Amino acid sequence: MIRKRAATAAAGAVLALTVASTGVASAGVAAAAPAAAAPATAAVAVTADAPDPLPNFVGRNLFRVYSTVSAETALDIQDLSGDHRKVLWPPNWKVCTQSPKAGAKLSGGTLRLGVVKTGEKCP
Repeated sequence: MIRKRAATAAAGAVLALTVASTGVASAGVAAAAPAAAAPATAAVAVTADAPDPLPNFVGRNLFRVYSTVSAETALDIQDLSGDHRKVLWPPNWKVCTQSPKAGAKLSGGTLRLGVVKTGEKCP
């Protein structure tokens, strides 16, 4: 059975995702009129502004951080080699330290990362 989910809503809107027993999912904005639900239907409400827990970026490529965190999150990146190099090309760097730790909820705060070039050992 293949399940496909898709939903689009404005920021801060509440979405309702309904998965019927046929495996077909339908989504609607909470302001829409509720449809009659069959007994085999489950509904889940998701708020758009609930932050996801931070993944563990330590040991991963810095580019993954840029592609994972939200635009509201400020990044404070420091070269841990002691050479005070600037990160110009994130795919060439790996993460050695992370603050706050993995699992923390970060909503628009600052994520501090200590990095070294790929191929170098973390201090």
